[in-house]
Amino acid sequence: MVSKNSETPQCANTNGVSNVSNHCEKTDMNSIQNKELTFHNTNFSYMEMAGQIWLTAAEVGEALGYSDDKAIHRLYRKHADEFTVNMTGVVKVTTPGGVQDSRVFSLRGAHLMGMFSRTTVAKEFRRWVLDILDREVEQGNVNPAFDFEMHSKNMTVARKHFKFIYEAWCHQLDPALRAINSPVAAELVDHLKSLGSLTYGIHLGLERAEKSKPTH
Repeated sequence: MVSKNSETPQCANTNGVSNVSNHCEKTDMNSIQNKELTFHNTNFSYMEMAGQIWLTAAEVGEALGYSDDKAIHRLYRKHADEFTVNMTGVVKVTTPGGVQDSRVFSLRGAHLMGMFSRTTVAKEFRRWVLDILDREVEQGNVNPAFDFEMHSKNMTVARKHFKFIYEAWCHQLDPALRAINSPVAAELVDHLKSLGSLTYGIHLGLERAEKSKPTH
């Protein structure tokens, strides 16, 4: 990893993150220009393994606007079952304080963290991560083929957000608007129902596609 503290990545003996750990010996030490991997005031250091960029959880949390490392780890633990070994893992890094375990996220994993986050900069952060992914595709570092796994995960998250919004609408917002005879209430409920149908249809389509994928 290229780091502000010159940290050195080492393989982690942590179950469930073999996809990261198995490629530790192939890590390509790179120097980076901050203008390429800077989001607001966060200057990302990163490691490259198996042709992917990996960002530390601490810096992802900083970029998303969390005040301390614990917040980003709590957010991850809450949604850990949504992540695959291609999205996150744990590596050992050597710091001035000794060897420590450090959680890292691939760009796709960082994007999913941005989907779960509700900070004021989360939306902008998600766009920034996708811009970095697009750049990597243009440079030939990432396969430009349709990333089924990422879009499937994102749709699952989108469905959760929609459910929260729809329930808030039904139990709080809609009654309040109808009480003041607002014409917006009827218009919005139609849009919400259409959006719900669309996301549900896409979700079912992705599920069917997943089941029909050939096994190896």
